[in-house]
This record gives sequence, C-alpha cells and structure tokens, in this order.
Amino acid sequence: MATNRMATIAVETHALARPTVAKPSVTNGVQEIPVGWSVVSDRFAVAFGAPERLVPSKDQSTRKKGFLSCPAVRQFTEGVFQVTAPFSLRLRVVESEGGRAVVPVYPFTSLTESLVRQFVQVEPQDSWRSPNIAVVQIPSPYVFFADQPVHIEQTGPCLSAQSRFNWRVIPGRFDIYAWQRPLNWAFEWDISCGDFEVRVGEPLYNVKFISDMVPNGSYKIRLIRQGLTDALKKRMDLTRDVASIRRGTSKLFGDAEALRAGENLLSGPFSE
Repeated sequence: MATNRMATIAVETHALARPTVAKPSVTNGVQEIPVGWSVVSDRFAVAFGAPERLVPSKDQSTRKKGFLSCPAVRQFTEGVFQVTAPFSLRLRVVESEGGRAVVPVYPFTSLTESLVRQFVQVEPQDSWRSPNIAVVQIPSPYVFFADQPVHIEQTGPCLSAQSRFNWRVIPGRFDIYAWQRPLNWAFEWDISCGDFEVRVGEPLYNVKFISDMVPNGSYKIRLIRQGLTDALKKRMDLTRDVASIRRGTSKLFGDAEALRAGENLLSGPFSE
C-alpha cells in the first residue's frame, strides 16, 4: 500500500480525545462492526467486484492433517477479504541501449496499451531495494470507511491460486475512521524470475479490519457497499494528494479525525 512516489502513510497514536462515534451492534453475543466500501471510478466501475471473504479450501491431504486443518491457519483468515483482478495483465522487462523498459505482453493482457500507460506506474530504479526488484503501483479504486475507530491492513494474497509468485504486495495500515482515500495496489516484482502475470479473478491483495473498540477480537466485520455520498466525497477531498505537498502525513491523522466531529458516513438501506 503506497501513495504517490511511495510517500508511505504511517500510523501513530494521538493523545487526542476521540469524537463521539457509533458503537458496535451485538448479534448472538458477537459484535458486528459495519465497514463501508465504494468504488471511486468514473469509468469501468462495474468491472470492480465486491471484496470476497477469504475462505480456505478444505484439507484434501490423504490423512487430513495438512496445514489447512490447522486451527491457527483458519483463525488467521477470519475477517480477511480478497480484492480480485478485474483484468489480465502480463508485464515484461525489455533491455535496450537506452536502459530497461517495462512493456505489456499481448494477447494475454486485456488492458489496452493506452490504459497500461495511464495506470501502470513503474517507480524510478533508484527507489528499488535492489536492481532486480522493481516497484510498481497501479491505482485500486476501492475506498473503505467506518463510523467507529477501525484500522485497515492491506497485505498480499495467501492460500489462493496465483499464476506467478514472483511479486509481493507492499503492505500498509491506517485508520479508516480518520482517513478516507482509495487504496493503491503497490507491489515489488522480481524481474529476474520472469514476467509479471495476473489473470482476471485472481487476488490482487487482502484486506483485514481491526477494531480499536473491541481489543479481544470478538467481533465480525460486515462489509456494506455504498455509493459516493457528498459526505464521503468531502472526506476524501481532505486527504487527496496530501502526500505530494507534505511529508510525515501521520501527523495529520489526528486533525482529520477531529474534523469528523461524530459525522457518520454510513447510511441505509444497506446491501452487502
């Protein structure tokens, strides 16, 4: 999870009294926490499907003692949602006298060349961790928000089918009560291991939601799709491109939180 030119948003604890926020509802002894999501896109919005709960497949090992039977593994996936690819994309590094160039490979790639140029951002090589580990960012138009203190964690896919394993998501974590912005799909790609490749329907990244009000984890997240309301647009305007004008944006989290003043972003009727 990265922002423009990799200006990473860190999270710190603010010695600031939280505004009044909604409390989790309780169903059958389990607290249910609603988290809203929306697609911020003027085009292709129908192609971006709902995040899907990560449900590990059943243990198919002969003795039924494989790792998929491990309670710790299955508990890890509780509350994890996958965002899957709406397109197919294969990228290749081409060496030339002018240096390296990253190009799409057709006919595998479903995006047009103009869209690849528009959306696929390869970071300058001096920002890579090593000469063969490219850093790539592709906008992901999903925005998540909550009416109570909840953090989102964005991590790489796990326990799912993937075409290639030569890339890894750059992870991140931030407060979706205080800060509303679309996610980025940022990843490192080991170009020494061949082409980058992802197919339609394969996972791009996982998200998990952590409640600040229920520390023992005895809660269930309910994802609710919602349109872009005026209130949500106003909140996103507060944080739009802020990393391009100021470093250390973590110091702004407390200010952004205080400006909510108990304002709710979720509105009914709800549909998952």
